[in-house]
Amino acid sequence: MFSDTISKEGSTSDVFESLLNYSDAETTKPWYHYHNMIDIFKRSHYETFWLEKQFVDQWSLIQDLVSSRSKNRYLLQRDRNRYFLPKEWTSYDEDILTFYSKNIPSQLKSKNFIVFHLRGSHKTYSERFPQSFAKFKPSDLSFSNLHASNDRDKQIVADYVNSLYYNDFVLNGIFNLFKDKDAIVFYLSDHAQDIFESGPTYGHSCSKAGLEIPFMIYVSDIFKEKHPEKVELIKNALNKPFMSDDLIHSLLPLVGIHTKDEIESKNLFSPKFDTQRKRTTCRCGFGS
Repeated sequence: MFSDTISKEGSTSDVFESLLNYSDAETTKPWYHYHNMIDIFKRSHYETFWLEKQFVDQWSLIQDLVSSRSKNRYLLQRDRNRYFLPKEWTSYDEDILTFYSKNIPSQLKSKNFIVFHLRGSHKTYSERFPQSFAKFKPSDLSFSNLHASNDRDKQIVADYVNSLYYNDFVLNGIFNLFKDKDAIVFYLSDHAQDIFESGPTYGHSCSKAGLEIPFMIYVSDIFKEKHPEKVELIKNALNKPFMSDDLIHSLLPLVGIHTKDEIESKNLFSPKFDTQRKRTTCRCGFGS
């Protein structure tokens, strides 16, 4: 688990402008002028997969363009009036595990780059988890540091906490898919949610709470045995201040891919990583 990671923006589309390419807060050209991670993996002879659980519609043009670079892309959406999956499937993220297990292993090659794009904890939070994961009630939680003023607000907080509880279950399932492989799994949120933390509202926000994101790396036992030096690089970076627009500068060198566009001071796992970088978010500064 990394202790100090933020996103550059507070919404999915804005984050995807720089999450998987060499565009970042300092660049000046439009994001689509920069080389992207998926094309680089393809040129490095990786089989590329994108499993999409969020909706791809008029509001998600950028993630549609980014994900379409993958050789194998699957839109795994089912909700209300949209039926892209069999009726016995749900609107919950665990479907992505079922689909992967049934369909992807036979397509894997010697080197693979796989993206799981979950719906996660977007509002409406009560719709993000099955009732079997409704573990926490408002009476289980403390609201002393929140602007939750009534029972409705407190239930929203409880629903959000339950969505995180369920997300951990799905994430553990993804890790288990690769526990017997020579695999490394990066997990991070594209953005966060401000849950009555900076004011009496909740949802997407460019506030401190809306930009602080979870970031973790899972490595299998086989990966640890084969690449102990990379495991040490990861451990040494856990408390460095990081912004996810520099992901490409960090992920590609860690797996042995180097390009003319990489900047070592943006590589989280390099001794030359710039811990003093001003993390510019939503066109404003963010305190480290």
